[in-house]
Amino acid sequence: MITRFSSAFALACLMAGVLHAADDPFCGKWKLNMSKSKVTGQQVKLEDLGDNKLKFSSGNESDTIKVDGTDQALQHGGTMSLTKIAPNAMQMTIKRNGKVVSSMVHTLSDDGNTQTVKGTANRPDGTTSDFDVTEKRVGGGSGWSGTWESTDVKSNSPSEWDISTYGANGLTFYTPAYKETLSMNFDGKDYADEGPNVDPGFTASGKRGCQHAGNHRQSQG
Repeated sequence: MITRFSSAFALACLMAGVLHAADDPFCGKWKLNMSKSKVTGQQVKLEDLGDNKLKFSSGNESDTIKVDGTDQALQHGGTMSLTKIAPNAMQMTIKRNGKVVSSMVHTLSDDGNTQTVKGTANRPDGTTSDFDVTEKRVGGGSGWSGTWESTDVKSNSPSEWDISTYGANGLTFYTPAYKETLSMNFDGKDYADEGPNVDPGFTASGKRGCQHAGNHRQSQG
């Protein structure tokens, strides 16, 4: 239902094998190539709790939202509102610090096996980007309830980063559109990821030669 991914953070893992930051060939400006990137396969479980309440779960994190159009607090900060706009469609709006981060429409197919999510993200630099996600039902349930997996993700977000040296052998990843900065050494210690749309208290860690590191949670867009 809510697709989350951070290509910048995936890039951080790819960079973790450099020998010395001072000689790092990856320092510079980078832009995501969506045609060569895998951003599908993420799963979200949705449960209908009755009384117009829906529970969204991803991993060990969950949020329960009532479909009544009001802004309701999310576990990691910000708010979400859900409004039924048709028998098989809901409007979702996500805010942080009272400002709209993203707005989207979730539409359920007539056979109940596919969802489409189309919306717009408002980025901290004042620009916007559109996204279009298709999800298939991979777990039981009916209607909105079930486990959903993304099968297609389209976005016109430029997804650009500036990478520079940090400390003795680390790197700083800066995302201009989101005003987000992650500076880390590859020593297994936690380093804060900072920016207007970053979940409070989020940290990341990495080591040389890692395939993945840390845990990044960010709204689509």
